[in-house]
Amino acid sequence: MKNLATPSFFRTFDLLLGASNPGLKLTQWSYDGVEWVRDRYSVTGRNHGFVIEINTLTRPGRRGWCLLVTKEHWWAGTHADAIKSTQWSRPVSGQRKDIIEWFRKHEKAIDRERPARPDTDPRDAAKSDK
Repeated sequence: MKNLATPSFFRTFDLLLGASNPGLKLTQWSYDGVEWVRDRYSVTGRNHGFVIEINTLTRPGRRGWCLLVTKEHWWAGTHADAIKSTQWSRPVSGQRKDIIEWFRKHEKAIDRERPARPDTDPRDAAKSDK
């Protein structure tokens, strides 16, 4: 994970989100010293709709930080076909390196816990983040 915009960041974020809030039933919870707040807004019209999900992660205390992660999904047509998805994250406060360090720690733990698929070489995943 190089920064807060790489696919590996969002992969780790999604895995932590699911692990810390199974079924996404909570709107506020804590995980390893970080307070999570999840807000979700959606609009559905006759021919289109969209949802925006905003996650605010706050680590209090010395070297604390706050991170905003936003995901937006649009769909259209009678079959609700996906037409656009976008995601981004930005530090609101604190040091970017501290945020990345926290996610890297959890990324390594996730990688240790998840068995490698037999049709992939673990070294390929390491190459994709360089």
